[in-house]
Amino acid sequence: MNQKHFLATLALGFFLAVPATSFGQGKALIISPTDGATLDPLDEIRLSYEVNPGPRGDHAHLYIDGKEVAILRKRKGDYLLETLSSGKRSLCVKVVNKAHVPIGIGQCIQVTVK
Repeated sequence: MNQKHFLATLALGFFLAVPATSFGQGKALIISPTDGATLDPLDEIRLSYEVNPGPRGDHAHLYIDGKEVAILRKRKGDYLLETLSSGKRSLCVKVVNKAHVPIGIGQCIQVTVK
């Protein structure tokens, strides 16, 4: 293998091995509650999050069971969830562009409210 092929193979391996978020593509992370948590509806439930919108995103939205419930303009913070009805609930933080369209960066967790 000549040097050009070796370097090309090495570069390809590097790009395949390193996650896209390492290149500033953005991220959305739900810090709490944790995935699979059981929540008491009588407790104050806060969603803690961290967002990096990357070059294509602008801010984030919070979704509960697929319904948009909040716009999250801060990159890191907490959001007090309104009273959640009992049952399994899906909580998602998704990065959106200036037109409020999700760009494919997000995180969803499942919680149970008892």
